[in-house]
Amino acid sequence: MRDHSTLRLSFRISAPLVAWTFGRISLVGPLTNLAAAPLMTLAQPMLFLGLLLAPIPPLAALVGDAAHPLLVGFDAIALAGASVPGGWMVVSPTVTSALLAAVASVSIIIACVSRFPGRAMLVGAVAVACLVWSGFIPVGNGFTEVHLIDVGQGDAIGLRTPHGSWVLVDAGRAWHGGDAGRSVVLPYLTRRGGGLVAFILSHPHTDHVGGAATVISALHPSYYFDAAFAGDADAYRESLVRAREAGTGWHRVHPNDSLTVDGVVIRFLGPDSSWTAALTDPNLASTIVLVRVGGVRMLLVGDAERPEEEWLVAHYGDSLRADVLKVGHHGSSTSSSGPFLDAVRPRIALVSVGTGNSYGHPSAAVMATLAARGAQVLRTDRLGTIVVRTDGQRLTVIANGESWDLPTSSRP
Repeated sequence: MRDHSTLRLSFRISAPLVAWTFGRISLVGPLTNLAAAPLMTLAQPMLFLGLLLAPIPPLAALVGDAAHPLLVGFDAIALAGASVPGGWMVVSPTVTSALLAAVASVSIIIACVSRFPGRAMLVGAVAVACLVWSGFIPVGNGFTEVHLIDVGQGDAIGLRTPHGSWVLVDAGRAWHGGDAGRSVVLPYLTRRGGGLVAFILSHPHTDHVGGAATVISALHPSYYFDAAFAGDADAYRESLVRAREAGTGWHRVHPNDSLTVDGVVIRFLGPDSSWTAALTDPNLASTIVLVRVGGVRMLLVGDAERPEEEWLVAHYGDSLRADVLKVGHHGSSTSSSGPFLDAVRPRIALVSVGTGNSYGHPSAAVMATLAARGAQVLRTDRLGTIVVRTDGQRLTVIANGESWDLPTSSRP
């Protein structure tokens, strides 16, 4: 009985930490913990003994083999718990809600072990009431923000409106057993609060669509915008299935289609179906997004390469001008051609790229070209997540624990 009580207290203590780190709480956790506790009670001392016996390999191997069935059982319980439908719920742990949840948890624990639990229960009840009330407080700060989320080698861009709503462009990569949606993007969005209005997919490569299924399943956006250039990535197919299950409306991108959220105008410049019909490379069919907030313009181009850039210049010319450019294809030499940059004339160039990636991104020549054209180059491999904030006139950059303002543009 004491082991079970200790386990319940441990779960209450760890729940706020799990919610803060992963943006979700397991509803079956207490049951799986009860089932797994006896196995770990036996396995832990055996594993420790195996470490002590490491200088004597035959004995260490004997102890390790004896512990193996216990670890297999522990893993089976964890997998069974994770596969229970509805076994976990998404939460939005802001700093305030995390502190309130911690106060409530500690109060409950104190009440359970105290001879006079009334005061602790009162504090816990007040904390819970404040926690519920905090969910109705507006989360916007009055600014529009572009969050270039550091997902390593991939793209995930959160557009946050003045009222705190989100539009997500791409959702990072996926790997065996996980994805950036679950480990990075979903916690990032939920921690800051606000609903997800739309998901926009630039193209169906796994480093852009890998985390989409997770995010869509958890946040149920109203819209899924896609260039409809079918890819063979499993993550792409899974994202479409999850969108259907979540009731998310799928929309094919057409040039000059637009979406307005809290006064932020999101306009699609491409691709055009006549352009994509003869293509074989999804990069060249990247969705092109122009965000307009007052007099500030931001251009997001996915992994667009030079042929698509030439198409954009031919169709839009100088109207491609943007203060902020999300640099194409992680700064690869296949993108950011001279004529395209001359048309865009960015003041800020954002590069989403993984540290030490095997592709050699970004190209040093492209970075030098951007700098030579007067753009301030900001890279996730050096700065981590980068936020660009605007009120429609001024631009502020927040990165690496610092913030700075850009001079007001004199361009028309």
